[in-house]
Order: sequence, then structure tokens, then C-alpha cells
Amino acid sequence: MRAVIQRVRSASVAVEGTIVSAISRGLVVLVGVEIGDTTADCDTLASKIANLKIFPSPPSAIVTPSESESSASSGASTPSDGGESTRLEKQWNRSVVAIDGEILCISQFTLLASVKKNKPSFHHAERPAVANELYERVMDKLRSAFGENKDDKVKPGVFGAYMQVSLVNDGPVTIELTSR
Repeated sequence: MRAVIQRVRSASVAVEGTIVSAISRGLVVLVGVEIGDTTADCDTLASKIANLKIFPSPPSAIVTPSESESSASSGASTPSDGGESTRLEKQWNRSVVAIDGEILCISQFTLLASVKKNKPSFHHAERPAVANELYERVMDKLRSAFGENKDDKVKPGVFGAYMQVSLVNDGPVTIELTSR
């Protein structure tokens, strides 16, 4: 099972010109279900998504350049990028659940494409009936990660529909995850 995750300020999905789901700050998650995927793959992928720390700390918790310079002068090693990766690592320490964000979860079998001679083939994608069942399980597991407020935090696309996805990327931050 594969997912492409984008951190967003807002996003929506429309079918035939009508918006069917929309979120504010959070994640757009595109999910591809592969032949052989199981409920264990759903559980693993949902856990990775819910716990992925790609949101910044509150401003008061962010390490400033002067703070990282003082740690460098105290003998601490600094990366070759002048500390930029360290600052990002310290800033990116909150998940979508921790920020009380939202998730727009869309099934997308094209994530499993293999391309030969410029033509995509989707023979690795699971049959629609099985894929829909596993996609629904991923969404259920994501909802449960939010606890009591779970019902309004994870919004779906329309499985099997031709959709138009609109989003305002935040960063941009885009990460690919697999269940295995």
C-alpha cells in the first residue's frame, strides 16, 4: 500500500463540479491499494500517517539561529548545511493529530502505475471491490487516531469517481509512505 501525503493549508475534492469534501489545515493523503495488501497494511499505513511529524512547533518552541550558534560554540557538532536541517527537525515535531488538523483521504490507484514505453500500466493495483474495502479501513483507522473528535477530522473522496482535487500546499511538503 502506498500513500503520498501533502501538508496543506486547505483542500477540497469535487465530483462533477460539486465539492464533496473540504478541509482546512492538515493533510491531503492519496492512497493506492496494491494486489496482496491486507488489513495489516492498512493499520501500518494509517499509523504512519497519523503519527508523521511534519507540522511545526508553536513559535515559542522553535530554536533560533542564535541558539543553534551558541550550541555550536559549546562543542556540539553542526551539519554542513549551517544547521538548517537541525532547525527543521526541531520545528517539525507535531503530527496532524497533535495540531488537531484534518485529513482529506483520496483513493488513487494511479500511484501503483508502472510505465513501459511511455504508457502506464496499473496491473499492480488491487481490484476495485477489495481496494475500496481496504481504503475504507485506512480512513477508519485514521479517524480513530483522533479520539473523540474523530468523525469530522477525516474526509473522503468518492471511490472510483473522476475527481478534481484542489489544494493550497503548505511548504510545500510532500512525502511518500509505504506500508512495507
